[in-house]
Amino acid sequence: MKDPDDEFSKWKFEREKGCFRFAVCMSFPAILGVMIGQSIDPIFISEVAWSWVQTIDILISGFWASVGAFPLSFVIWWWREKKYKRHIAKFEKHT
Repeated sequence: MKDPDDEFSKWKFEREKGCFRFAVCMSFPAILGVMIGQSIDPIFISEVAWSWVQTIDILISGFWASVGAFPLSFVIWWWREKKYKRHIAKFEKHT
């Protein structure tokens, strides 16, 4: 089981970097994973040669992945921030 105080101290340092940086760092692996997943099919499974159509499909899938990943990252930021502030308020209440 994770120690909540460790989790909150890590979040304290993470939030100092900023919301936008957090969103980019959270979204980039997801977007890259979707694009790599899209490129595996034409390379290994398809019998047609690589063309601009596959490249455009990969870029479009990366765009749609970013449309979903960035808002989700901001929701995760908001949820963690709310959890952190609740923890700090509870801690201050006891002192």
